[in-house]
Amino acid sequence: MAAMLAGCSSIERLDSGNVSALGQISVSTGSSRSDQIFRHNINRYLDRHVVQDIRYTLTTRISESQSDSAVSMNIAFELYDQTSGEIVLSDSISLSATFGAVSSLYGQDKAATFSSERLAMQLSDKVYLRLLAYFNNPEISGTATAE
Repeated sequence: MAAMLAGCSSIERLDSGNVSALGQISVSTGSSRSDQIFRHNINRYLDRHVVQDIRYTLTTRISESQSDSAVSMNIAFELYDQTSGEIVLSDSISLSATFGAVSSLYGQDKAATFSSERLAMQLSDKVYLRLLAYFNNPEISGTATAE
C-alpha cells in the first residue's frame, strides 16, 4: 500500500528537461496574510526544482470577499518571461469555502480566518499545477528540445 502511495505526489514522472524552468521562477505577491501564505507555499513547491538563474517572474493578485458563513478568494496571475519580454501565461482561479453558522462573533471571525488560510494554500496548489501543466507541454511553453 505504501509503495502505491509513494508515487502519487512524485514529480519524477515529468520530463525533467521541460519542468526545469520551474527553478527559474521568482514570485511577486502582495503583503496581505493570504499573499504571504500563498507565497510561502508556492515557493515550497518551486524549491523542489533545481534553482537556476531567474528567467520568469510570477506576479499574483489575490482578492477576497467574506459573508457571514463563506469566504471567496480569487487569484489572478501572470508569468512574465524576462528573456522574451512577454507574458507567457495569464490566468485566474477562484475558490470558495463555507464555514457554517457560528454563534459568536469571535468564532465567526476565527472561522473566516482559518478558511482564508486554507484557500490561500489551495490556490498555491492550483497555481503550481497550472505551472507544471504549462511547462510540461513543450509545444505551448516553447521549451521543446531538438532531438
